[in-house]
Amino acid sequence: MKKDALQGAEKYMKAHKRKKSWCRVVTCLACVVVFCTVYALILPAITMEKGACEIPEHTHSEACYTQVTSATRTEPVCTIESLNLHQHDDTCYDSEGNLTCGYADFVVHQHDSACYDENGNLWCPLPEIETHEHTGSCYAVPETDAPEVHTHTDDCYTVERGELTCTEHVHTDDCYTETSALICSLEESDGRQHEESCQDEAGEIVCGIEVSEGHHHDGNCYETHRELICGADSDHQHSDDCYAWNKVLTCDLSTEPAEVATEPVLVCGKAEILLHEHTAGCLGESGNLICGKIQVLSHQYTASCFETVEKLVDTESLTCTLPEDENHAHTALCYGTWELTCDMEEHTHTEECSTAEETETTEETEETTEPTEPEEEMSGMEIDPSLPVMGTAYASGAKTRAYSVMTLDADTTGATDPVSVENYITGATLYYRTDENAAWTNVSGATDIPGDADFKLEISYGNVPIDTLLAADGKMTYTLPTLFRNATVNGKITSGSAEVGTITVAGGTVTLAFDTTWLAKQKTETNTVISGDFFVEAEVNLSQVGEGRTARIVVGNTTITIDFDGDIVAQYGNVDLTKTVSAISEETDGDYLTYTLTVKAGADGCPEVKVVDCFAETQYIEEYVGVTGVSTATNDTDGPTETGGTGSVYIGAAPTEDKPIPDPAGENPTKPGTLVWDIGDMAANETRTLTYRVKLKDAYTGVTAKGNLQNTANVYSKTYQRDSDTVTFTPRAGATMSKVASTFTPGENGGGTITYTIWVKANADNGHVLDNVKIIDALDGSIENQNRTSAPIRQYLSYDETSFHLYQGGSNGQNGSSGLTEITAGTTLNITDTDNDGKKNDSFTYYVGSLAPGESKALTYTVNVEPGVFVAAGNKDFRINNRACIYTDDSRTDGGVWLKGYNTSKTINRKVWSRKLAGGKQETESTVSMSGSVYDATGSSVTQITSPDSSFTVPAGSYKYQVAANEAGDWDLSSASMADSLGSQYMEFVGYVRVDAYTISSNAPGSGLDDAAAVANLSGRTPDQTAWVKVDGQTSFSFTPAQIGLDGTQAYLLTYYAQPTNIDGITQVVVSNRFELTGEVVIGNFRYVVLTGIGAEASVVVAGSNSFAVEKQSWYYEEPKVTTGDFANGALYWVIKVDGTVLPSGTAIKDVTNAVGGSAHYIRGTSFVGVYTGNLGTNSLADYADLDSLIASDLLTALESSNYTVAKGNYFLTLTLNTEIRLAQGDSLYLIVKTEPSQLPAKKRDAFTYNNKLQSSSDGTNWLDHNTASKTLYGSENIFKELGRVFTYPGSGNSITDIQRGTNQAISTVALNGAGTYVAWQIHVNYEGSLSGRYRVVEQIPDGMEVTYVRIWWLGDKYKAVLQDSKPTFAQLTAEEIAALGGSWTEYAKTLPSNNAGNQTNYYYTNGQQVIWDIDNLVAGGGYRDDYAVEIQIVCKVTDPDVLLGGVSKEFNNVVSLQNSEGTTIGNDSNGVTIRKQTLSKQGTYNPETNGGRYPFKITLNELGEDLVSGSDTITLLDDLSDTLILDTTSIQVVNTKTGKVVSNWTASVEGQTLKIVLPDNLPLTVTYEATVNAAPGQTISISNNAHWKGYTTPSGGSVEVEEFHYSTGGTAGADTSPSVTVKKLDQYNTSQTLSGATFTLVEGTYADGTFTPTTDGLSLTGTTGEDGTLTFGKTSEQTMSYNTVYCLTETVAPEGYVLDAVPHYFAVAKQQEDGKCPTFPNGVTVWYQSADYTYQAYNHKGEATVAKAFLDAGGNHLAKIDGAYRFGIYAEANPTGNPLQTVTITYANSTVTPESGTAKFTNLTLGKMYYIYELDDNGVPIRGDNTLATVNGANFLVTYSNGPAVTIPESGTAAAAVTVTNQVCYPELPHTGGAGTTLYTKGGVLLTASAMFLLLYYHTKRKKEESASS
Repeated sequence: MKKDALQGAEKYMKAHKRKKSWCRVVTCLACVVVFCTVYALILPAITMEKGACEIPEHTHSEACYTQVTSATRTEPVCTIESLNLHQHDDTCYDSEGNLTCGYADFVVHQHDSACYDENGNLWCPLPEIETHEHTGSCYAVPETDAPEVHTHTDDCYTVERGELTCTEHVHTDDCYTETSALICSLEESDGRQHEESCQDEAGEIVCGIEVSEGHHHDGNCYETHRELICGADSDHQHSDDCYAWNKVLTCDLSTEPAEVATEPVLVCGKAEILLHEHTAGCLGESGNLICGKIQVLSHQYTASCFETVEKLVDTESLTCTLPEDENHAHTALCYGTWELTCDMEEHTHTEECSTAEETETTEETEETTEPTEPEEEMSGMEIDPSLPVMGTAYASGAKTRAYSVMTLDADTTGATDPVSVENYITGATLYYRTDENAAWTNVSGATDIPGDADFKLEISYGNVPIDTLLAADGKMTYTLPTLFRNATVNGKITSGSAEVGTITVAGGTVTLAFDTTWLAKQKTETNTVISGDFFVEAEVNLSQVGEGRTARIVVGNTTITIDFDGDIVAQYGNVDLTKTVSAISEETDGDYLTYTLTVKAGADGCPEVKVVDCFAETQYIEEYVGVTGVSTATNDTDGPTETGGTGSVYIGAAPTEDKPIPDPAGENPTKPGTLVWDIGDMAANETRTLTYRVKLKDAYTGVTAKGNLQNTANVYSKTYQRDSDTVTFTPRAGATMSKVASTFTPGENGGGTITYTIWVKANADNGHVLDNVKIIDALDGSIENQNRTSAPIRQYLSYDETSFHLYQGGSNGQNGSSGLTEITAGTTLNITDTDNDGKKNDSFTYYVGSLAPGESKALTYTVNVEPGVFVAAGNKDFRINNRACIYTDDSRTDGGVWLKGYNTSKTINRKVWSRKLAGGKQETESTVSMSGSVYDATGSSVTQITSPDSSFTVPAGSYKYQVAANEAGDWDLSSASMADSLGSQYMEFVGYVRVDAYTISSNAPGSGLDDAAAVANLSGRTPDQTAWVKVDGQTSFSFTPAQIGLDGTQAYLLTYYAQPTNIDGITQVVVSNRFELTGEVVIGNFRYVVLTGIGAEASVVVAGSNSFAVEKQSWYYEEPKVTTGDFANGALYWVIKVDGTVLPSGTAIKDVTNAVGGSAHYIRGTSFVGVYTGNLGTNSLADYADLDSLIASDLLTALESSNYTVAKGNYFLTLTLNTEIRLAQGDSLYLIVKTEPSQLPAKKRDAFTYNNKLQSSSDGTNWLDHNTASKTLYGSENIFKELGRVFTYPGSGNSITDIQRGTNQAISTVALNGAGTYVAWQIHVNYEGSLSGRYRVVEQIPDGMEVTYVRIWWLGDKYKAVLQDSKPTFAQLTAEEIAALGGSWTEYAKTLPSNNAGNQTNYYYTNGQQVIWDIDNLVAGGGYRDDYAVEIQIVCKVTDPDVLLGGVSKEFNNVVSLQNSEGTTIGNDSNGVTIRKQTLSKQGTYNPETNGGRYPFKITLNELGEDLVSGSDTITLLDDLSDTLILDTTSIQVVNTKTGKVVSNWTASVEGQTLKIVLPDNLPLTVTYEATVNAAPGQTISISNNAHWKGYTTPSGGSVEVEEFHYSTGGTAGADTSPSVTVKKLDQYNTSQTLSGATFTLVEGTYADGTFTPTTDGLSLTGTTGEDGTLTFGKTSEQTMSYNTVYCLTETVAPEGYVLDAVPHYFAVAKQQEDGKCPTFPNGVTVWYQSADYTYQAYNHKGEATVAKAFLDAGGNHLAKIDGAYRFGIYAEANPTGNPLQTVTITYANSTVTPESGTAKFTNLTLGKMYYIYELDDNGVPIRGDNTLATVNGANFLVTYSNGPAVTIPESGTAAAAVTVTNQVCYPELPHTGGAGTTLYTKGGVLLTASAMFLLLYYHTKRKKEESASS
């Protein structure tokens, strides 16, 4: 061991010595290196010490410069738009224009240095606004004069009645019940009113349909009966003594000294601007601003307001200002901007640079070098003095060189005249087409070409010297042959896809103007000329063709002959014809129409022009005025007149097909015939006009429709029809009217007058004057049997013959003649007496004369109303109806045609003849004292009682009646009979009638008073006379005032009593009695006899000895048991409960439906359910769910049917007792009835109330009303859900936009979860009002949505009015309550405004897609629907990716349920909404005028800027291009749609024809790019382009499909040069990354049948892409390429770190051949048509790795798939700790897999490097190692890897084997059952077995021994 230790120590010592030796060697070598390095560094200094010049010789070369391709600059991102300033709209102002929104539309801002750019220019768009707060200096006090002081006197006060101090009971409306009976005889109808379509443009009624008012029953159609129900016995009427009287100041003058205007006035002239930002405290409970302040914010720019952006710099435009000559030739440095990047100073040694070595020091001097002229020659490379140089630095003290820069102004270069194309034409072709949709046809060989064809002249040119063109400022011209005119051109010249010039045409000269910059670039050492083509479209100048059929043009050396159709000018020369017609002119000898014909020749003139004019129908045409059958010159005094020349006219026969131009008809033509206007030859652009008149037959003019007059004129040149025009005269004759009745004006003798105004107006568009217009007005309904005044009323009406006045003018609704001028002549009035009663009350006819179009007149007249009309009307309002119509006499004789009608109804308030009040039953006996005259009316006559009693007794149980007669006191009723009859055996009058007579001089009771008020008015007065009339024991009475000593014009108040009699054995009975006035009534000189009584009626209920209580209740609704027949709508159950002791025989109980409104319900054949007796005890009907449960209680017994009879109708059921029914103590009788509702609530908010009235009778005829029961059926009682709205929200600071509206409640945008699409639902709880306390709402949110907020939105009116302190709220759950829910619940508490309950804190809880909340303090108030309801708003955001990204239409069904405190569901509902969303839309923005062969596309994405992909900041767009498109990745631009700013954080990649762009996820974006169309100009192809989100198909609107696309250019141009190809090498997954170092070969050859064959001695080139990633072949003389030749371009060396793409690319640059067409090439060859320079974008990618997925079941068997999303990560280490470098996902859903290949790819990996691919579990943790148990998508799997997880990316770039990740289903260990286990049982079993074996062995041994012993 010691030896070993010594040996180890020896080795260590040797190694230590070697280490020390090496250290010495390294130290020595380091010293050598340091010395050599230092010496090398100081050597130049040592060398320079030997001469005085310290500057090394150097001349800048092209390598010293770097072209500037981009520049950075700081730009503001903070703009007015980005500040989201408030913008005022109409809602910001109140009705007076005051600003009320509370927000300013500006910010406070002061300019500082950040507001100016580097040049000191102000760029800031914000105005300067300062804050300002008013101080004392801002105000001044104005000077004012003080008014005099006022002292109040007694005149300043008024005594007014104050509070009621009397405690006596006075009957009010509440003391009565009213019943109404229909007394109207009219049927209800809607009538007819004018609609908008009935009016013309001027607003006049033209429909010709008369207006009818229709009729709907109103209060006038019913007679109301009042019954006293209060039970109070009182006849007290309040008088002035019953009130307190107050002294009230009514003077407006102030007694205080007037304040002198000391209020300061603002004088500073500035608006007060105070900084303020609204906070939550500024908002009230409803969410409205309450702070009273205006939000004013300030803004000053900070660093965050700017961003540094990189802008591309133009690298191709010529920036050199020197002309090219023998001294200067443009180089690459002459284009774009270059930066000097060389570190050396440019210097050439001269003799001055050498000095004596002995000069060691030189005095430093400061030298300023003046600029000098540039030297003629420079050594080395000549530097362009115009080159913009950036960042150049020179050593201190070095000489600088200045250059003068010479610029050439384009306007002063002395450009020569444009170059003539004529000298360079190489070919020309002329085409024609017959219409714009036809194909172009070559004129060569074509014959009979129409003269109106379009022509296209295509001209090609070549060998145009570029220098010549540059000298001519880039312009060439071509003069069109004179054969053409009206030429047009496309407008631009293109070279490939680039626009290089414009083409215009004016005055027959075509000008091609080239971009001189482009021209200059075309000139190279091998190319000095350009060639091209252009086309011009034009019409033929027909006059140049003349009579011949052919024309020739010469274009260059090409002669083109055109063969035209014959007679070309006559056939095709342009000649236009227009025709007009005037309105009818009425003259003394008839009516005339005037026509005008205008003929205009075109530019070619027109030979032998004639116009043939004729009418389609001649029934109403008399003749062409002044035209005969002999040709006569125009401008004859009686005939047509002509301007522009003199032709001739004649009448001919009707034209025919064989003879369209008829000959003159001769001396006696058949009229009207055909007018022929012979114009003759017309010169170019000549215009001729003919005006002629047509006389109409007398029968045509009028309002009766005679039809239109259609007239057609045709113009001919020779025999060729060239143009035509048709005019139609439409006869219009209409009028409109209105009629207004003034208010009724009472007269002195009880009558009065009504003044009417009838306004009539002729329609403004009438074709003629309306003659003999008359107005007929009828009171008797004789006009069309309409609007008749009833005969009893009409007999007291009459037209006042002296009241008719006609006026000029007026307007619709004219009332009276104010401002109008009366017409006193030409009118006629005739008042008819059709019924010969001698009264002028039937109708009248009034002639108003004629009405010109638009003329109006007004007629006023008066209708007299005699006082007898009030006698005829009785106690009712009445109507005076009349109808007026206007007519015009069609045949100019009396008769007329109806034009318009108008109905008028005037309601006159009634004259109240009598009123009657019936008081309640008097409970005690009373005594009535009498004084004055007393009469007896109990006998056959009325006699005065000479010794009357002084009083009489009114027994208890009596009823008091009061009657007011002639309450206004304006008629004499002394001879009128006043009578009353009880009409019942159960009542008789008691004692005497008191008759009080009043003289009413003022303040008569008005007819509008109710009966009680009117009676009180009279009883509050002191009567002038009082008489008493005995009626004791009578059932009726009758007397006249004269019989009891009362006469004259007086009002009367009668007071009397009646008592029940003969009421033993009856239950209850209604006793009605009627007071009537009959006989003679007098007013003034008028005396009338009332033939039928004018009466008033009252009723009382009299209870008999067998009275009972009866009540009706609604019970329950039974669902339908049948679908058709009776009770198909279910049944409403009603119960009538009768309480009493004895129910007499004959007692009838009636159930009446539909008597008091509500929804209809009907009695059916089985509506009678049964009659029962019994005692329910403490129970009520509500305790029994239905009839079966009530019967099952055994508490009721059915009454034998022999005891009653049932009668039924549709609306009633009557039960009549056949025997006396005696009820035991506590028992009741129950009548159960069911009715069928007419309709059931179908909608959730429907609430149909069914009313059922109860009546009873003792005798079956006299019915007493009892209570009415009601039952309401609801569409949804406890809970229902409705759609509020579907809307989009662009994010904070924006407003919502509705997509679909439901109930449309407001949205709290502050609570929304960012931009997106939302659905708001409204949940209604306690709609019926039967819930009380606390309930839970359970909401199931649909998948694909997330809840945003829940809030109380609205409370029922009863909560608002009564329960403010205990209104419903959302209850917060306790921790125990949340735990009891189970699962994982999250609490939310959001305080949000409600609609009518202020701000509410809303507690709700979520667990996955389930949301719950408890609503407390519900009240079961019943009442009307919604009274105690609570409406809750829940808003959800759409997150479904299929909707957001796939554009699919999906229904989201939201289910809600309501649970009571026990957790029982008591109601549920659902509401679904279908949503389809478009977050991607695409359009082609191609413009044929500007785009040529480049097709631009625009994709609009995520317009709202929402988060489309949850959990990701990016989203991937895919765009699939058809093979006919070549993508230009350099044209891709991404812009923020909202701000317009360029977005830079995106990457693009290309795979085949698919463009992939990875974009930011949460921005609204617009992507634009261009693709080159892979087709020649004029070639028709189809193009398609389909954009979609990754993983989804193209949505609707995401495609651009053009089935037939072709393009053309006004001209093409290019240098006469060989073509070239530029390879642009790009990163496939980041197309903005260019790649250098890629080597390509270019080989010329042929391509056929998929095989490329190189051409012998053909071009074969090799090159490598430079730093800019480009490589160009064909730009030098050694690399000359050819057009229409196939080349093979192959990559041989890939850029470093990239995979080689060795697939050959075959292409050809096409050029038109002599036939003007490009050759065709086989499939597989890319053909470039756009220019001579073909750009090929080639892509390479870095290393890639692929992952695949497989599945096994638990038994190891293969599975196709298991649905879910499986994620994978790639790592650089085997045992990673951080995030993966990349993640990919393979998704299985239903029958699809994404990606479709079933594999996913990792990209941009380093070649030759090893990576590790792992599947990620549900927590994102990599699953490392084989057979690892992991949880993926919530399931347990054993995960294994094939070909991995380690994968090495081959250096060669070949694809690595795919890593396959297999997931095998793994079931977990079975759970324990909870038993004690098997150990005990196992041990016991083993012990028992061992014991058994021991015993067996023991006994066996024993037996052996025993056997042995025995033997």
